[in-house]
Amino acid sequence: MLKKSLLLNLLAVLVGIGALVLLEVALYLADAGPSSRLFLTSHRDREVVYEVNPHVGHRFFQQQYRRPVPYDPSFPQKKPPDAVRIFVLGASTLLGFPNPPNTAFPHFLAEMLADVYPDRHFEVINCGMTAINTFCLLDFAAEVVGYEPDLIILYAGHNEFVGPYGVTTPFRKFGNNRTWIRLYMELQRSRIYYFLSEAIYRLQKWWSPAEEKFGLHLVGREIGLLDDEHRVTAENYRDNLGEILLQARQHGTPVLTSTLVANLKDFYPLRSDCDGGDLSQELDGLVRQGRLQEAIDLCEEALDEDPYCASIHFELGRLHYRRGEYSKAHKAFVYARDMDRLPFRAPAVFNQIIRKLAGAAEDQILLSDVEKVFAANSPHGIVGNELITEYLHPTVHGHYLIARSMVEDLAQSAVSANWGEGDTGKLKNYEAYAHQLGYSLWDRVFYRNDLILFLRNMPYREPPAVLRRYVAELMGRQIEDISQFEATQRRNFAERKGMVFLFRMVDFLLPEDRRAIEEGLSNLTSRVESAQQH
Repeated sequence: MLKKSLLLNLLAVLVGIGALVLLEVALYLADAGPSSRLFLTSHRDREVVYEVNPHVGHRFFQQQYRRPVPYDPSFPQKKPPDAVRIFVLGASTLLGFPNPPNTAFPHFLAEMLADVYPDRHFEVINCGMTAINTFCLLDFAAEVVGYEPDLIILYAGHNEFVGPYGVTTPFRKFGNNRTWIRLYMELQRSRIYYFLSEAIYRLQKWWSPAEEKFGLHLVGREIGLLDDEHRVTAENYRDNLGEILLQARQHGTPVLTSTLVANLKDFYPLRSDCDGGDLSQELDGLVRQGRLQEAIDLCEEALDEDPYCASIHFELGRLHYRRGEYSKAHKAFVYARDMDRLPFRAPAVFNQIIRKLAGAAEDQILLSDVEKVFAANSPHGIVGNELITEYLHPTVHGHYLIARSMVEDLAQSAVSANWGEGDTGKLKNYEAYAHQLGYSLWDRVFYRNDLILFLRNMPYREPPAVLRRYVAELMGRQIEDISQFEATQRRNFAERKGMVFLFRMVDFLLPEDRRAIEEGLSNLTSRVESAQQH
């Protein structure tokens, strides 16, 4: 009797599994639900091409957080004989954020390669997507190696904690075990999974209609440098990168990987292991009196009590920088970044992993040390607002430096041996390429307003003085640049409520900065009103 009962239960399970398989096959044949592929075939001018799948991110984000793919990269299914096909994998840095998308480094790269190798046609295919990490890029890499790539460029690592499947992510999550995460990602390819998740979302929306918008504020969970999950994240990053490099090597595809850059000097940590607010005020008082050594001693005493306080390390770095002790300043700024308990910036160990993997690989893996390039082009070798717009996204000039570094490294490597004779002497300066890409004064002003708003909404508990001063500096630049507008541009800017926005932002500034900015905006307003009247 027991054996019969077990057989019946087993049969019921098999029937249930069979029904699910049949349903999955039926949904697939009916082409129900979005594809999980990065590129889909299409027809354009009687030619079969691959176009980006606009819904490729459906597995990685809940519906309310899904981001549209901002680019529409396409390339022919049949690769032209003279083409050099390059795929660039990464996240929001590849999209140029918070600057115009056409100023991201893949666009600079395409222009530069055409100058250095004029006899070849370069297909630079930008696969960037906001907020993704190497778990997502594993799938992308596995797909693009099948499209006859001549090179894969990889710039990724800042979203390992907060992106999908990360330990502090507000998006898709399935524990910290890499094997289980990969199995879960395969399950997410199922059409049944998609429709179930959509049904759950619609029920939740019916129950609670209010939805949070996509943004940094979604990440609330903190993590410390010594936490076990921090170590696991670094290990997962190493293993994901290693698997991507292995996929490429197995297909004979070279990879150019890059070290990561972030704002060290001018970005105050978002969360600290202590409350450094009172100390910051005391330090400001000592600095105003020129008592820098006393301020340094005060920081060091505080760090003796709490050595993992990111904000105190940052303050110490600023003090050393003021005194011209740049080596000590750099060390303190690195500690501040790595100890930030909201880890939006990749810690130092990630660049160590990148360099180690590239160094241990064969000739097919090329390293472009962008971190060193940025340091060499920053005052006293410490990266700050000069090349980074906020916490990690480069300025337009920063994107130029990334592309130039990559092109120069490629030209000196065996990777470009089949591309013909290359001449890096033909590379132009930043201004020339920015003009070629259509980066204008209007773009600079328009997107700078977006940057100011982004900074205003940084998820600090209390916005630090260094942030408010930076916003005042940006608003001062706005006043200078808007004054150079033609009358039609001033009118257009006003109609888009650009001036209204800037006036509203005055309250965010420190009291000592408000008067000068208000006067500048008032003087500018009279010009704008004059433009509107004409």
